[in-house]
Parts: sequence; structure tokens; C-alpha cells
Amino acid sequence: MSKTAVLVIAHGSPDPDWLALVESAVQQCRILLPIRVAYLGGVEGRSIHDEWERLEAAGARRIVVVPLFATAGSNHVGEIRSMLGLDAWPSGETELVPVETRARVLWCPPLEDHPVVEHIVAQRIAELSSNPAHESLLLVGHGSDLPGCHERWEKLLLRLTFRLQNRYSFSAAGYATLRPDTLREQARLLAEKGEVIVLPLFVSQGYFTRRAIPDRLQGLSYRYEGSAYLPHPLIAEWITQSIRMALVNTQRSVYEYGREKAVEMGR
Repeated sequence: MSKTAVLVIAHGSPDPDWLALVESAVQQCRILLPIRVAYLGGVEGRSIHDEWERLEAAGARRIVVVPLFATAGSNHVGEIRSMLGLDAWPSGETELVPVETRARVLWCPPLEDHPVVEHIVAQRIAELSSNPAHESLLLVGHGSDLPGCHERWEKLLLRLTFRLQNRYSFSAAGYATLRPDTLREQARLLAEKGEVIVLPLFVSQGYFTRRAIPDRLQGLSYRYEGSAYLPHPLIAEWITQSIRMALVNTQRSVYEYGREKAVEMGR
């Protein structure tokens, strides 16, 4: 096996369709390295611990970690970094279990507002919008109640909203989160400016896109198709780009045996 391997980490779900979309995206990656998918939960035998042990047992000495999450504002991204020894261990009680990492960890950033994300969202706008001057755009993210994570979500949503409004000139544009729950209030405010187009910023379709968002908007008038980032083929391209960037950077902080060190990358 190659001394370099890749671990894509996703949230996980008991829904087999959700998992199939993630697995399909990883299979489409144009990369000649061993690549595995680990899940935070919902998939027996596919935890971060399980997949990390498999890669190390097969000979991996450095592992590129690609967190398939919308933003670093996700509570889970911080948990993953702590499990891998990249961040300090959480204070207080926690159900997290640290991963014993012998291989070097090459961390990639989550999706955030990568051009791929803006491209996917723009395509969905084109499918739902007919006259932006008489419509309002509402982006919806999961959000977080945790300090630090909440601010990251706010900044991401603000950046995307600003760029898309500049691009399409909607009558109005805004954003909302499910945590804290601001969705219905924002939808009602934007409805005063034009017909509301609601776009969820989620990695894959599931409970939040199919139930949580429609339930909160019940009784309101809006356009909503419910698509997530997956199964768009550009997600596979983003994973591929993330891996390549991690490997070609000339200098990067990585971790070996739990200690930070600077190494030459791509050699």
C-alpha cells in the first residue's frame, strides 16, 4: 500500500440513501491513493477509529483527512480535530474517544464557501428563480449554539449571501439557521420583499432538508426543492482538489505521534 492514504470523514446516517451519496462521491475522486470513508455515527464498523486503524495497518504513514462538512462551524469538525490530536481535548465530560495516531495527519478545510459550493448553489438558484428583481433569497444552514461555531456559521452565510445578491440582484437576500432557530422569522421578513426562494446548505439530503425545514415553514408561501450539495459531481472534484492541495503545499504543519512538526510536502 502507498505510504500516503486518504480518509474522508462524514457525519453518517441510518438512511442508506444518504450513505450511498457520500460513497458515490468518494468513488468518483480522481486520485491514485487508497481512500476510505469514516462516519461519526450510524454505520457499524466504519468509525474514525476503525478506518484509521485499517489505513495504518495497511502501511499508511501519512493520512490526508478530508472533513465532508459544510463548515468548520459544525460542532463535529472541532470534535474530529480533538480526536485526532489536532486541537486541545474538550474540557468537562465528553463521549469522545481519542484516536491513537501513529501516521502523520494532513488536515484539509471543510467546504465553506469554496467556488464549488457557490457554483452548486448558483445552479439551484437558476432552477428555482424566474425574476430575481421580484424574489427574495433565503439561505439556510444548520448553525450552532456553541460560541465560536455560531460565529463561523454566521460569517459563512453572510459571505455567500453577499456574493449571490451581488450576482443576481434579488429584491432582498438573507440567511437563517436551525440552531438557533431563525428560519421562520427570516422567511416572513423576506416575504415582504418578494417571493421567497429557500436554499438549504447541507452536504446531503436527509431529515433536515426533508422534514425540519418544511415543518418550520408550514403555512408560508415559498419555493423550495430541497436539494443538498450531493449528488452534484463537483463535490468529488472538491475532494480531489483538497487532497492534491494537501500534498503539494511546500510547507505545512502536520502531526506525528501527537506532536506538531513542519515537513516538506509532496516528496
